[in-house]
Amino acid sequence: MQKLRKDSGSGLVTIPKHYLKMDDVIEDGELHEDVSVAVERLDRRCYAIRIPDGGDLCDLSETDFVERLVGQRLLNESSSRTGSSLAD
Repeated sequence: MQKLRKDSGSGLVTIPKHYLKMDDVIEDGELHEDVSVAVERLDRRCYAIRIPDGGDLCDLSETDFVERLVGQRLLNESSSRTGSSLAD
């Protein structure tokens, strides 16, 4: 876990270099100065940090990550209902 640092009145946290390499944000060991980053507040103390890949960002609800979460929730709810009806 990292510490939140103060920078000109805002909170500052870093993205680990190995994550940036995995996502091809760092190329040849260099981080380009013109990389745009979007920060969105999702909920209390929960934020999404996204880096566009050559264009605009889609709505957060259309991302693979959110769709996986919704699908998992639906599966869990469906299996809970099915499990309770089998016990009756």
